[in-house]
Amino acid sequence: MRTRRSTRLFRPVPVFSLAAVLALSACSQEPAPLPDEAALPAAAVAAFQSHMRRVSEGDLTCPDAAIEAAPRVSAYLNADNLPDYAIATQDLDCESQISASVAYFCGGSICAFPALVSEGEDYRVVWLMSGNEIEAQSHYREERFVVRQLSYAGSRGSTVLVREYSWIDGALRRVAEREEVASR
Repeated sequence: MRTRRSTRLFRPVPVFSLAAVLALSACSQEPAPLPDEAALPAAAVAAFQSHMRRVSEGDLTCPDAAIEAAPRVSAYLNADNLPDYAIATQDLDCESQISASVAYFCGGSICAFPALVSEGEDYRVVWLMSGNEIEAQSHYREERFVVRQLSYAGSRGSTVLVREYSWIDGALRRVAEREEVASR
């Protein structure tokens, strides 16, 4: 009786299976959880206060507690391992002598969602996003702010414009835009 000996030095199935398992496990690691969102960092509040004074030429005043109480989303946008935030300004309770405080942030149908981006110990305000709703999402290992804006299209009905922003080369940039059918 003859026994067969394998002369192959390379067994592709086990090696490729092991490589696939290792690659998938490296990709599936979850980022560190975001810290407790009960309060914004003091540096983020100070940066937003400074930005509001500049935008309103000193007219708009918001107590720190109002800024901390405003709805927001958080994500790790840049690579400094500190959370970054986007503030829902339509719910910000501020005071203005000239006009309604919401007029500094909102137009007829949309509002601005300023991003508070960490830079070491400090934060800076990036004023690029506008819409009706914001959320933070993770696309593979890239964190994004996703902004939705209701768009009235006349006889065609309504659509929702969806814009995705990510941190690229030191700036918040729009990386995707699409339309969704508005649910009624």
